[in-house]
Amino acid sequence: MKTTPWWKEPTRAQWGAFLAAWSGWVLDAFDFTIFFLVMKHIGEEFGVSAVATNLSLAVTLLARLFGGMVAGSLADRFGRRLPLMLSVLGFSICDGLVAAAPSFAFILVMRTLFGFFMGAEWTAGTTLAMESWPERSRGIASGILQGSWAIGYLLATPVYQAVLPVWGWRGLFVVAALPALLVLPIRFFVRESADFEKTRGARAPRTTIREMVRIPGWTSAVGWSTAVMACGFGVFYAMAGNYPLLLQTELGAGAQVASLIALFNVGMLLGSIVTGLLAGRRGIIVAVVAPALLMVPLVPLYVGAAPGLLHLGAFLGGAIGVGFCGVTPFFLTSLFPAEIRARSVGLVYNLGAIPAAFVSAGVAALARYSDLSLAASMGLVVAALELLLVASILVARFRFGIAAPAAQAARPERASAIAVARPSAFARASSTPAPLRTASSKGRP
Repeated sequence: MKTTPWWKEPTRAQWGAFLAAWSGWVLDAFDFTIFFLVMKHIGEEFGVSAVATNLSLAVTLLARLFGGMVAGSLADRFGRRLPLMLSVLGFSICDGLVAAAPSFAFILVMRTLFGFFMGAEWTAGTTLAMESWPERSRGIASGILQGSWAIGYLLATPVYQAVLPVWGWRGLFVVAALPALLVLPIRFFVRESADFEKTRGARAPRTTIREMVRIPGWTSAVGWSTAVMACGFGVFYAMAGNYPLLLQTELGAGAQVASLIALFNVGMLLGSIVTGLLAGRRGIIVAVVAPALLMVPLVPLYVGAAPGLLHLGAFLGGAIGVGFCGVTPFFLTSLFPAEIRARSVGLVYNLGAIPAAFVSAGVAALARYSDLSLAASMGLVVAALELLLVASILVARFRFGIAAPAAQAARPERASAIAVARPSAFARASSTPAPLRTASSKGRP
């Protein structure tokens, strides 16, 4: 029997929802990455150190938690589209205001607000995309969606090279304000997800946070998935946060900086797609643990231990070092039922970013206040966090039990590819809303 190719299965409406989330994440990544590239210039203009500019990244990431929680609450109550539109508009306005910043303190305020809207965009967009997409190919869709961060990073580099010499670093933030235009097609051409429409049509009472905590398995799922996300985020910011600075200073890459950053992001894009596909077929354990362990001996190549292999190291750093991020949307949205999915996903994703928010600044501080070079500091932290990621996944596997992947197209009745292997609200197909037995629903059929 001939099987329909996965890309022909989605309807026009499903493609529209996915592309809205994909575009939002690309533009979010572009705006976030611009700050990476101009940290040196901002520090020179306002007389602040690299540690201070890195701490501004930490503040941005901390604010994501609140944005994710607010967007999750709005998404579970009013639908996924509204918070997606508000978040895109919000982070674009913040970027435009940074262009007119009179002080570094003003930039800190704007980047904090940017972080709020950034967390909101991922939460609403990812939930919309994964709920809308056909279940059979959600693994590869997850990889393509999360890998779009690398496309935003890639776009930032040539724009940086073209705009900076003419209009300076402020001109870059004017360009970064343009994503606000994405709100129009989202408003008129993107439909709400079917999962949300089903739960809204059922008119079920809204589950409060207190009731969510009482759901069997919810706190355990939130706890270990947050630990996994924290380690994964930590690896990315350890590798990417100071990478342009490392290339510009210690490694003296000069004109090669743009190509090296591009190779890192091409690797990340390809790695995300491969690991997303692998997660759908072989499970989260294989998709995350294998590349994380493989990256540890490859870290010296990434930080320039062999100058002649720097380009290879950049590509492998993206593909193997952080490519596992492709499993994230599939992983998180598979854990929670539709009624509480957006809030739970927003909480876990952005809560995991909190400890990781200090990694980039920690690497810079380690290099400044110890005898280690920036390259050695990055290498040490990256290797340690890759091993911590492996440990967190394995602990989750043996302590809580992560179910083996189901061939979802052939066995739709099986549990989702990643689920708590206990009787709970989460051991269900990701597209099927799970009944909640909370304080407000006891006694009802």
